[in-house]
Amino acid sequence: MCSLTTEQLRCPICLDLFNRPVSTPCGHNFCGDCIRGYWQSTDMSLCPMCKHKFYKRPELKVNTFIAEVAAQFRTSRAQNIELSSDQTSYQGRKIKEQIGELNTEVEKMIEGRIQKIDMIQEAIELSRNNSEVELKEGLHIFSKLFKLLQKDQDEVREVINTKQRQVEINAKGAMLELEQEINDLRQRSIQLEHLSNIADDLYLLKTVRKVASKIDETVKDEVKRLCSTEFQRVRQYAVNVTLDPDTAHPKLVLSENMKQVYHNDIALNVPENPKRFYPCVSVLGKEGFSCGRFYFEIVVKGKTEWDIGVGQESMNRKGGNTLNPENGYWALGMRNPKSYWALSSTPIAVPLVSMPQRMGVYVDIEGGQVSFYNVDSASHIYSFTGYSFTEKLYPYFNPRRNHGGTNSAPLIIAPVL
Repeated sequence: MCSLTTEQLRCPICLDLFNRPVSTPCGHNFCGDCIRGYWQSTDMSLCPMCKHKFYKRPELKVNTFIAEVAAQFRTSRAQNIELSSDQTSYQGRKIKEQIGELNTEVEKMIEGRIQKIDMIQEAIELSRNNSEVELKEGLHIFSKLFKLLQKDQDEVREVINTKQRQVEINAKGAMLELEQEINDLRQRSIQLEHLSNIADDLYLLKTVRKVASKIDETVKDEVKRLCSTEFQRVRQYAVNVTLDPDTAHPKLVLSENMKQVYHNDIALNVPENPKRFYPCVSVLGKEGFSCGRFYFEIVVKGKTEWDIGVGQESMNRKGGNTLNPENGYWALGMRNPKSYWALSSTPIAVPLVSMPQRMGVYVDIEGGQVSFYNVDSASHIYSFTGYSFTEKLYPYFNPRRNHGGTNSAPLIIAPVL
C-alpha cells in the first residue's frame, strides 16, 4: 500500500477515514458529503483548510486515488486479525515497548493516590487542631455563664466531637478507597511486568488487551467523576440572565418575562438603534460582566439550529458578521440537528454522543476561559481558553431562522436548579 499515513487519510472536517473523497481546486481533499454540508452551512464557498474563497461554487470531482488508498486501508485494518507470524512478532515487540509506558503510567497513578492519602491525613490533623480551638473557645464562653448554660455546654461539646468523628470517618473511608485503588493498580503493574517476559507473542497480544482495557476503564471512571465534580463547581456561579429587547433583531419575538426568544417571519415595528442586531437574528443578555465568573443555562429542546455563548461589548452588530473570537464572539453552534461546532476562526467539529436538551455556559473572565456543558449528562463539551478579556461580556443568543417551522422552538433561559 502507499506510504500515506492514517492522519493523511482522514477528512479534516469529520476526522474519519475519507468516504467518497473529492478535491477542491486549491488542492485539499474532503469527504464529499462533509464539504458540501460545510458549504451549505455558510454564506460563501471557502476551503476549510486554507480559507481560499471560491466566488463560484466549484464542481467537485472524486479523487479516485485517495478513495482507493482509503479503501485499501480499511481492508488492511479489518484483516489485522489474520497477521502472519512475522507480523505477530513485530506487533509483540511494539506492545512490549508500550508495556513499559503503561507501567510508568500505573506508577504515576499510584503516586498520585499516595499523595491524596497524605493530603487527607494532613486535613485530619488540621481538622483536629481546629476542633481543639473550637472546643477551647466554647469552654471559655460557657465558663462565664456556667449556671445558665451548663446544659448547652455539653451539647456544644457533643456537636464538635460528633463533627470531628464524622470528618475522620469520611477521611478514613476515602483513604480505604484510595488504598484499594492502589492495590488494584499494583496488581495490574505486576501483570504488565509478567507480560513483558512472555515469549509467546500471540498470547501476549491477546492478554495485554485485557489488562489495558481494565486500566482504561479505571481511568474513564476517574475522568467521569472529576468532570461531574467540575460541573457542579461551575454551577455555583449561576447568575440571573434576562434578554435585552433593545438588541433584538426585528424578527425575533421575546417573551414577557424576557426569558424566551424565537424567530418570526414577520418583522416587528421596533425603533432602530446602534445596539440592535441586523441582519443577524441575534439578541444579547441585559446585563454585562467585566470581572469574576458567571454561569447560565439555556433549554435548546426541539431546535434544529442555534448559536449560544458570549460576546464583547464592541462586537459588530450590523451587516454580515462571522462568529469567532477574533470578532469578539465565543460561541457554540448546532446545525442539521446532530452537527455541533465550536465557532472559532476555523470552525471545529465537536462530536457528541447524544443531543443536549439543556446547555450550560461558564465564563471565567480573569482566567480567560469560556466553557460549554451538556447539563443533561453533567459533561464538558468544549472550552475556549487563553484569552484576555478587556471589555464587558454579554450572554449571546441566536435562535436562527425558523425555516418554515422546523426550527420554531424558542431558546429558553432556564433557572439553575
